Amino acid sequence: MTKTLKTENLDADKIMATNNGNFFEDMVVEILSKFPVKSLLRFRCVCKSWYELFESPSFISKHLKAGNSNTRLILRYVDSSDDPEFPRLRDCLFLDPTLANISLEEDLLLLMPIDDHLRGPFEGLFIMFIGGDEIALYNRATRDLKFLPKLTLIDNLESIYTIMFGLGLDPKCNYYKLVYIVTYHDSELGEVLNDSRQVFIYSFSDNSWRNFQGFEFGTYDLNEVLDCTYHNGACHWLVPFGPFHPLCCHYVILSFDMSDEVFEEIQGPNCLLEISPEHTVFGLYNDSLSFLVFDERESCFDIWTMKERYHWTKEFSTTPILAVDAPIGFWKNDTFFIGSNTKELLLYDPNSEEIIDFQHKGCCFTIFFDKESLFTLKG
Repeated sequence: MTKTLKTENLDADKIMATNNGNFFEDMVVEILSKFPVKSLLRFRCVCKSWYELFESPSFISKHLKAGNSNTRLILRYVDSSDDPEFPRLRDCLFLDPTLANISLEEDLLLLMPIDDHLRGPFEGLFIMFIGGDEIALYNRATRDLKFLPKLTLIDNLESIYTIMFGLGLDPKCNYYKLVYIVTYHDSELGEVLNDSRQVFIYSFSDNSWRNFQGFEFGTYDLNEVLDCTYHNGACHWLVPFGPFHPLCCHYVILSFDMSDEVFEEIQGPNCLLEISPEHTVFGLYNDSLSFLVFDERESCFDIWTMKERYHWTKEFSTTPILAVDAPIGFWKNDTFFIGSNTKELLLYDPNSEEIIDFQHKGCCFTIFFDKESLFTLKG
């Protein structure tokens, strides 16, 4: 006798809970989490419980992690091939998730409703800065566009020097938050005002900003900060501790817990004390906070991961690779991107030691994961 699962009895909160679901409900959720967004948007009409399930932040987060096979590569870099005197910033979207056919690519900016100061995507959402006090979010999978309420800045827009942000799920409250950190400068004196930074937290649950107080940023140089890495309920930034120096700088990880709303400093592996900033990249490798480090003396790459809190382990070192000089970022299936000393982008597979030349020449390469997200920006 076959047991039939009644979809109308599925409760979104119940089946996403860790211990309360049953085998059949868990199987349905697991299977649904593998479907692309386009299919799930159609499945919302099946029953009310499925509609509620797909709106659940817990399922949205699970779907993001499960959709790794459909994740596409976005490459952002400065291209000077057409005119060396006037280089331009390019955003390339590679359409083949496997990268078996790297010739299939599109200009990402042509697919965006707004192309002002585009950042991301992060957790499936693009962030666009319009001026400095207005922010728009865009979900390319659902075509949702949302303008957030304007910020109340302590200084004028011309005084904004750098913007740093983080986006991720608050696992305790089960909704998403956006952290926005503004650094100002005095244009007349030409000085960065490290003591006048503002931190804002935007809550998607009530569509509002609030000021965050209680953290001193004086010891961190946030002027050279790269984009945020979200992992296990916290946003992480790799930041210089003390004044930034292009040849040697002490980097630490600045972490912000999205639930407790607490900043924390995490030390990286000791090898970072001897590495120049351009020879290290911070990100996620096999779902762990990790560093990809180029050892210039040995001409090889090391990967360090933090599988246990505050404890770093060297996962492995590659064999020497000739004519390379910089790590670019982690990709899927243990592979990672590196840069050649002739400014070309390469994909390296440490298992087969195969190198793929992407036929893109430039500088300031940055890679992003274009994940499909169910996150709704309506309402």
